[in-house]
This record gives sequence, structure tokens and C-alpha cells, in this order.
Amino acid sequence: MHFDFPIETIKFDFEHKGTGQVSLYFNNKKIENYLIEHKDINKSNWIRIQFNKNDPADQSSYATLKQVTINGFNFIDSFKTIPYHINKSKHKILQDKIANNLYFGYIGEMQFSLTHKDDPLTKAAWVIANNEFEYVKLPLKGDNYREKNLHNILRDTKYMFTGSLAPNTKEIVDSINSYSLQDLRLPLKTNSDVEKIQNWINQSSRITFENFDSLPHFTYTNGIVDCLNSFILSSKTLYLPSKVYYFYREILQDKNIKIKDLFTDQLEENSNVVLELPSPWYDNNTIIDKIKEAKNKNCNVALDLTWLPVVNQPVSLDLTLVDQIYFSMNKTWPIQDFRPAFRWSRKRINDAQSFQWDHCTYPKISANVFLKLIHEYELDYVYNKYKPIAKNIMKTFDLSSTSVLWYTKHQDVTHNKENPIWPYYFLDDFVCLRKLLDFHGKYFW
Repeated sequence: MHFDFPIETIKFDFEHKGTGQVSLYFNNKKIENYLIEHKDINKSNWIRIQFNKNDPADQSSYATLKQVTINGFNFIDSFKTIPYHINKSKHKILQDKIANNLYFGYIGEMQFSLTHKDDPLTKAAWVIANNEFEYVKLPLKGDNYREKNLHNILRDTKYMFTGSLAPNTKEIVDSINSYSLQDLRLPLKTNSDVEKIQNWINQSSRITFENFDSLPHFTYTNGIVDCLNSFILSSKTLYLPSKVYYFYREILQDKNIKIKDLFTDQLEENSNVVLELPSPWYDNNTIIDKIKEAKNKNCNVALDLTWLPVVNQPVSLDLTLVDQIYFSMNKTWPIQDFRPAFRWSRKRINDAQSFQWDHCTYPKISANVFLKLIHEYELDYVYNKYKPIAKNIMKTFDLSSTSVLWYTKHQDVTHNKENPIWPYYFLDDFVCLRKLLDFHGKYFW
């Protein structure tokens, strides 16, 4: 019997009738009161349950297993089918083994092994899932309003470190909560505010963009996915890496668009190319070299900069090499419920974003939240805050870094090809630090 979470306590609840008595042995130690405590639990364990009574023929003497509580949750159904071995020296019957069905009437015993997943990452996942349960969970494909029950805790334990949200940086949350709605409803000052954003990006110690003026067309957008959607649907043939954020291939799966692998297929001239910079699956220099190759072949290059604000290595890019860039802080700041994002492009793109920008019908509140935040926080603020904490966490859990601060690698964590979370979802290649950062110092890490 195996459990995919760390077991802290096990409590068996037997009801005895007549002279029936149950003895419980855990790793050859007799357990009084049927309570097995954390200090006695190994990674692999052996359980023996013996039943006895004074008179083997006394049908009024028996015992029933009412409950098996593990970490406070009842797992009784998992124990029904464990084989029970009848002592044939006490009972004259043909069979010597039956399913216990939680009832002990024959003198005999059942034995079984019990293992559990107790590595440090799983322990941390269970602690967070159980102690910090999220009654409202987003993003989540399904019902976002949830009850605290075993199903949801096990689900959260399994996927605790899979995903792409930013840490819940308290000071940024407090800043947002202090803003007055009436101050956020006016349109942006087109030229001056765009220049503010560009200068703010280039004040980063890790990021340098040259020739912003080569991308003169600017639009506001409600999340980068709208930019990607516009670019993808304008393509007849599209080059992209085999592993990207899952939206790309999910939106492509029923489209009449020819998909080619940017790193293995021959890149044809004048093609549409989309990449992420940085990408946790690829080296930054490899991506930039591919951008240059695409430029030399006169390709239309779109660059998704979702994870750029938490890039681990310096990035310097001449924007004359690309045709569109998409920028947001939605994976760096806790603003996923506002989702402000921006697009710069070489040519005007005739789509909904341009229409809304030109006619000033874009969402004003989220755009102004972004502008207020860049007056309070440098682009590098979150990276500088969490970098030393991430280093400490990586040492504790034996993790290694990628090009993106939030994503780390562990020798036992890799993409599940046989049973993927969703089609085209590859973020399970990594251990996402978000939750470990949120609760750093509160628990054992």
C-alpha cells in the first residue's frame, strides 16, 4: 500500500465484541491504543494485525475496523481488500485466505507493507496544501471555489510546485489595495506614459533594449495571450520551439496552421516565428542566436517577454531584430487579476488591440495600476528581493536553477509524457518556487 504524501500519524479504530481482541504491530513493535506516531514511521513499513478470541467457535466474539485515520483523514476503504489469513489450526474450513472486509471473526492475521512519499519537497507540498489551504484557487481549470477536503488537499500536494504564478509579494499587494478607484479611470497619456514604461524597463540592471524607436506602434492589452492569439491566427505557417507556454499549442490544435519546430526544422525565409525570452527550457544565447537567424531570413519575429522580469542572466537585445514584443509583469508581480500587458510592433497591426488603443476603449484601471506600481517599484525589485531567498530554498531542496528565477530543476521531477496534466503542458519539468517563497521561514525551509 502506497501513499503519495508524507504520513504523519496513523490511527486505527477497532470495535471489539465479546472476547474478541485485536493486536496491532507496526515494524514489529506492538502499538498501544492503535495510534502510530510520526517518530515511528519509516519510508517503508510493515503492519501486522492479529485477531484472537477465547473460543474460536464463539460467533458473538469479533471485531470490526471502524476507521483508519491518516493525517486526520479517513482511508478506511483502502483497507477493505487486504487479504486476511485464517488460522486453520483453530478453524476447520477449506479456505485459508479471505478479503478482510473490515470484519474479524476468524482467529488469524493480516500483514501488509505501507510506504509513503516523504522526500522534502513532498513534505513541504503537504504542509502548504493542508495548513494553507486555498478556498479560492486561481488560475484553475474548473471550479475556483472549493471545500477543504482530502481530494483537494491531495490534488494541491501533487501539483503544489507546478505552475507559473508570481509570489504574493505583500508590499505590492498593499500598494494595490491602497489605490483609489477614481484615480485609475482616466486614459494613459499616450506618448509620455509609453516613454515612461520604456525607460523603466531599461533602468533594470539585467535588461537592456536598444532601439525602442524601431517598434513605434504601441498598444495596451489585457494579458500577453491576446497578443499571441493575434499573431498566431495571422499565420499560415508558424515556427516555434517544441516546449513553450501551453497556451501556444492549445490554441493551435484545431487551426489550419502548419506548425514547424524552430530548432529542428529548416527555417524558411519570410516565415512567422514566435519565441519566449527567457524560456526555462532553453539557454538565452540559443534563443537570441535563433532570433538573429530569423532576422537574416527576413522572418516576422514575435517575442514573448512574460518571464523577462525574472531572468537570471543579463539580456541585451537590439529591437531591430524583432517585429513585435509583448511585455508584462503578470508573472513577477501579484497582479494576475489585473493582467496589464503591452505590445510594441514595427508595423501597425489591424486587430482588436489596435482598435481599442486607437479609440481609447481599452481597460483603464489595470493600465493605471501598472503605471502607479512602476512609480513605486523598480523592475528589479522583486528579483532582488527573492533571489537570495531562492538560493537558500534551492540548497534546502537540492534544486538547480534555470534561466527563469521561479523555475528550478530537481533530479526526480520531469514532464509526465504518459499522463500529462493537459496536452502541451510542459511546466511539470520544473519545480516552481512560488509557494516555497510565500511560506519561506514559516515552516522547515
